[in-house]
Amino acid sequence: MAGRAPPRGHARCLTCRADRPKVRSRANHPHTPPHTPETDMLSTAMLYFRETARAGSLRRAAEQLGVAPSAISRQIAKLEGELQAALLDRRANRTTLTPAGELVLAHAEQALQSSEALRGALQELSGEPVGTVRIGSIEGMVGHFLANNLARFQKRHPQVKLQASVVGSRAVLEALQEGRIDIALAFNLPERHAFREHARLEQPLCAIVAPTHPLARRRSVSFSELEGRRVALPDRSFQIRHLVDRIASKTQVSLELAIETGTLDMAKGLVRNSDLITFLPRYAALHEVSNGDLCAVPLQERDFAATAASLLTMPGRRQSPATRALLEMLATSMGRYGAGSGAAPRSDSGNTRVRK
Repeated sequence: MAGRAPPRGHARCLTCRADRPKVRSRANHPHTPPHTPETDMLSTAMLYFRETARAGSLRRAAEQLGVAPSAISRQIAKLEGELQAALLDRRANRTTLTPAGELVLAHAEQALQSSEALRGALQELSGEPVGTVRIGSIEGMVGHFLANNLARFQKRHPQVKLQASVVGSRAVLEALQEGRIDIALAFNLPERHAFREHARLEQPLCAIVAPTHPLARRRSVSFSELEGRRVALPDRSFQIRHLVDRIASKTQVSLELAIETGTLDMAKGLVRNSDLITFLPRYAALHEVSNGDLCAVPLQERDFAATAASLLTMPGRRQSPATRALLEMLATSMGRYGAGSGAAPRSDSGNTRVRK
């Protein structure tokens, strides 16, 4: 009935205008933002503001948080009222930060980093891996390498929560720099970079073909032999696509692009069921090669067709016992994985380099 007061022991939700029981946990409320132990130390208004600033619009922030745009707008207005400063410049197509908003966002990020450092220090007292570890990875390391290792780690440390995301190599480096992840697996790291590299898996780029393809029985192939061949390639959001384009330019070889895909899995599936060729390091197709579904033929132009997957963290950032335990497992596994995927392990300049 309209205007009826909520039953005793209930509170009215100002966002959805629905009555709900009073509870201690915010997680039962449909408009509560997703949270981690770190974000719990930010107020709801500050969390909504931070997500809006990162997303660039109220609508995108609402989609990511799973709340109504009006709820975010009210919380940000409340924060602006408390601080007596406009934080966002709302335009038709995009929401940008005011100078005051830049300061408040920096404060929010610093508060999160301080929270992570505090929790890490508390974990150090017990020495037991607990809490959450966030890892971002390129797609080529996910299906076999990362999935198997995360499953092993979780079985060994069930009290640790793992958050894994799959993004492009540039995006994963940005996420690591901004503190949104603790560990990164990236492709072809620039020679000069600001990261700590714990392990590196180096292999030549391979032509990936079906077992019935004429190239399948070859031990290696020159890129020049692929003139005019029909290929399936990932789009230019992938670093590996830029590598293939550079090789084609240097060797002056023209490939016929039959299909462009947004995932490596799609490229492998297309090759498996056709006479198309794609290009990947062997480790990115190890599962399919081991099963006999695909064949990996190394390119002979190894001087500029080399690839490397790097295990990274940010130097100077405190690592929890859980993060260190996962790093050690991944670094050790990269050495074994390189040997198992056909790379001959060497010391500092070989196909597989492991640093701890």
